[in-house]
Amino acid sequence: MEIKKGDRFFITGAASGIGRAAALAVARRGGRLFLTDINASGLEETVALVAKAGGEVAASRALDISSYEAVKAFADEIQAGHGAMQVVMNIAGIALYAAVEDTTHRHWQKLIAVNLWGPIHGIECFLPGMIQARRGHIVTVSSASGIMGAPVHAAYAAAKFGLVGISEVMRYDLKRHNIGVTVVCPGAVDTPLKDTVEILGVDPNSPGVKTLKKRFSGHAVSPERVADQILRAIEKEQFLVITSFDIKLLYFLKRFVPPLYHYVMTRITNLLIKLLT
Repeated sequence: MEIKKGDRFFITGAASGIGRAAALAVARRGGRLFLTDINASGLEETVALVAKAGGEVAASRALDISSYEAVKAFADEIQAGHGAMQVVMNIAGIALYAAVEDTTHRHWQKLIAVNLWGPIHGIECFLPGMIQARRGHIVTVSSASGIMGAPVHAAYAAAKFGLVGISEVMRYDLKRHNIGVTVVCPGAVDTPLKDTVEILGVDPNSPGVKTLKKRFSGHAVSPERVADQILRAIEKEQFLVITSFDIKLLYFLKRFVPPLYHYVMTRITNLLIKLLT
């Protein structure tokens, strides 16, 4: 889909990381922004940065995407005043490290509510208008854990695999309505999420956690790079975006060399468990 000046973009997770970078990238293209995040102060900072860059935030609201009522109220308001969105970017999410046996029911519920139901709410609320307009694109940020069973990510992977599945179905379902679909599966990205991720049963200041974060940061890509990849994917009608070479390599092994993939993932799992115990 060609991105035109004045196109309307709804972006979740806009207070930081990929969401903020996407908002600024869209602003540079002349898009009109409709932003949300649960972090009110971070969202205000993004709005200010967009204004400083000469962009336009037509509306913003701090809300919890796991609440259908909150998302629908904002969606109804902005669509009544501005019309259908051309692009919906489901970017907001939370992370959790935990062995399956340590993952409580509360954590399963929270991860699924935010990471799976949150994007579903955005799709539910904005898709009818896009179908009526017969133009649009839906971007959903999943994860490397949405295409590969990363260790100690069971609840997180459940939601992220779900997003990949939903996106693949929409890719074909929505083609007849002239609506494109992109699912983004990042590996390590240098965002605040890496510093706030919860690791159940582990001291966040332990040497193992510090080593893990250092290794993560060592091959993390910038959120600005991911944002640029997303906009290119919209323009090229690209379905799957994998943001870093290491994840592309692992995904290749999973599909074409399963025994080697199994060996590598077993080694990674053992190393990760050793660091966290």
